[in-house]
Amino acid sequence: MIRWSFQVFAALVLLSIAAGCGSSGSSIPRESATVIATPDPTDKATERPPATYAAPTLPPLTLLPSLPSNDLDAKTAAALQAILNRHVETGQPDVLAAVITPAGTWSSAAGVDGPQGRLANPTDVFTVASVSKTILAAAIVRLASAGTIDLDSPLADYLNDLQVDSNGATVRQALAMRSGIPDTPSQVLSDARHDCEHVWTRAEILAAMPAPDNAPGTAFVYSNPTYKLLAYATEGATGRPMADVLANEVFEPLALDRIVAMSADTPAPQPWALPIEGHGGDLPLASFGIGGTLPCLSVSTLATPALAIASDAPTLARFGWGLFSGGLFDHDTLVEMLTPDAVGHGLGIDKLPEFSADGGYGLVGHNTGYVAWLVILPEHQTVVALCINDDNARAEIVVRQLIDVLSG
Repeated sequence: MIRWSFQVFAALVLLSIAAGCGSSGSSIPRESATVIATPDPTDKATERPPATYAAPTLPPLTLLPSLPSNDLDAKTAAALQAILNRHVETGQPDVLAAVITPAGTWSSAAGVDGPQGRLANPTDVFTVASVSKTILAAAIVRLASAGTIDLDSPLADYLNDLQVDSNGATVRQALAMRSGIPDTPSQVLSDARHDCEHVWTRAEILAAMPAPDNAPGTAFVYSNPTYKLLAYATEGATGRPMADVLANEVFEPLALDRIVAMSADTPAPQPWALPIEGHGGDLPLASFGIGGTLPCLSVSTLATPALAIASDAPTLARFGWGLFSGGLFDHDTLVEMLTPDAVGHGLGIDKLPEFSADGGYGLVGHNTGYVAWLVILPEHQTVVALCINDDNARAEIVVRQLIDVLSG
């Protein structure tokens, strides 16, 4: 079992679902994800004395059973489909969803998927955006359980000769978004969207990383650069490219056949889920899919393959089920990954009380033209994966309604 320790300071910001879920009018810059919680820049946690902190105790966690092989019954399927249809009727361009329960699986879609007016299909592939972080974290935790990585060693120990300031953060602190390294500057994101054919090199990515602005371990600060360093550290620890690590440690053990870490050499499988006019965010519709990746080559290569994962909804749901059924590591290791800090953040995965009083887990991701959710409810033995081709969509409402049908 991985060694477990948390030392956190006081003065954390309140988790804001409205901001974190890409509400209309938000000015938060997006790369592979939206900001889930942003500290007040005037709130310097390092100026305050440390507070004694004990991580909350998780509710008893029972692993999910084996993946069911049958479909959900027709009545439940019809009720789920009605939810997707209703959200399209009220203004969403499309909704793609998949659910898994012990009673069976279901996946479907509604709406128009792409500027040519093609009807959406549940096997359409989309960028899972920040949900990639949960997948990368699962790979790292699996490597830690095998002794390849020590979560409590400095991240720098695995970065080899990379010329980058990892701020003295440990691997665990980095996974928990407590590295002290801020998020990607807005200008860098704008540059990536301006030239979709550009392939970002590692040197360019490192040069664009912001300097640390907080002591490690002191506060949760959403940080895509931190997860890029985690990807590079994983390559350093294993001697393998990140895409191979994800395939070997996550995709292959769980038999996930329609999920890839996108790069200039690895396009997203087709058909693609694409936005329509008025829902493409900061990119013109013609730019989507440039270079074979989603939303386009420059944005995905800036993210690195580890944070540029594409999948369809059924495959993403199977990842969630496999993670919580012991397909990657044992029960105690999963509990360590899930145990949240004072505001609900685990190691690459969040506690989601808004979906279940008994304890739900998962992550939301936003990218230009996409919002994706992965929600796992262990007590209800339910997994929901969902995508809408509009990064301002209130997709959590759809997730909540699907869960209500399954639990009712």
